[in-house]
Amino acid sequence: AGTATAFSLAEKGIRSTLVEQGSSLSPPTGSSNGDSRMYRKMYSSEFFSKMQAQALDRWKDVERKSGIKLLQENGLLFYGEDTGETVEGSVLGAKEVMENLNLPHKFYATGDEIADAYPALEGCRGKPYSGVCEDTAGHIRASKACQAMADGAGDKCDVKLNSRIVSLDAQGEEGKVVVVTENGETITADNAVVSAGAWTNKVLESANLPQLKLDIWQVQWAHYEVDTNVAASIPQAFHFRKENDIDGGLYYVFPSSATESILNDKKSFVKVGVDFPTGEALSDMSSFDYEGSQDVLELIDGWVKEHLPSVGKRIDSYCHPYTMTEDSYFVMDKVADNVAVFSGGSGRAFKFGPLLGDCMASLLTGEAAPVDLAPFSASRAVVSTDLDKTGQRAVSL
Repeated sequence: AGTATAFSLAEKGIRSTLVEQGSSLSPPTGSSNGDSRMYRKMYSSEFFSKMQAQALDRWKDVERKSGIKLLQENGLLFYGEDTGETVEGSVLGAKEVMENLNLPHKFYATGDEIADAYPALEGCRGKPYSGVCEDTAGHIRASKACQAMADGAGDKCDVKLNSRIVSLDAQGEEGKVVVVTENGETITADNAVVSAGAWTNKVLESANLPQLKLDIWQVQWAHYEVDTNVAASIPQAFHFRKENDIDGGLYYVFPSSATESILNDKKSFVKVGVDFPTGEALSDMSSFDYEGSQDVLELIDGWVKEHLPSVGKRIDSYCHPYTMTEDSYFVMDKVADNVAVFSGGSGRAFKFGPLLGDCMASLLTGEAAPVDLAPFSASRAVVSTDLDKTGQRAVSL
């Protein structure tokens, strides 16, 4: 949300400075790195479905101002068992919202119907599955989108890479925010937006501001080799199955068009991953394991063999942090008069990028937010650590 906020502020003529500890605006240690993130209106929540419609209009603005094509429409299939609601919704919940909002979609009542429509998913045949497809969904070029929003901000945005924040003082002279980086640079501003993902609480702690109840998930994914003549038949899809021990039951595949960083003349590649954590949730990044778990990789390998039998060997693997809230709603709120926080993206935030930037900018300017920010309050019980035993705020900032 940092680059998105800079983009939104620049449109209002407000200067900003982006401070990033990594070597790029989407470093490989963070949550926004890579070729692809899904976008979709196909939610079990009408609220998020409507938010996506607003966000898609703003993505067009980013594309226009940056001159870079960021969104590729390739459809999205939800399919699998009736799991009930999960962090990603459910097949039947998404179908209901699509119907209620009169959004175009296709419904498949059986695994056989899915296999007939998507030959690459032959593993669905005979299974007690249903599916729903949104043809207008697709993927966002994630790393390029972060850079594009900063580029779109133009000379209104100063970017400082390899600059880890060691302190943030929200009570500087004349009400200014004073930030000091590891290399000794001091940055003074009227306001600060903390959008540090899994490092959010570390920054808040340095500012002597209340921390948030956030869990950090270690989430794994990999690329798989596939013959080019087969690749075109593999859809963007999300599979729901019931949890079983370490298997959280949520799997996804991106088509070969969403893996541009590993293009090869002879082979194509698909990205396959899970939307459940490896091991227990963490409270900070000190013990995060970027290697992930071999057991989870074997689950992914097994899922590929069952659901995408035409796909070949795994060529790599990754583990990235997801910053989660208990209710899967983000935090977008002020934690001091001159400090706003975005965190708890919960694996679903990227698709709303520039709209989130507008929300964060509104917190600084006092303008009306484009969406209702009440569900994203930092003072709600599931994220606030700044409550006394009566449930009231113990400290007023």
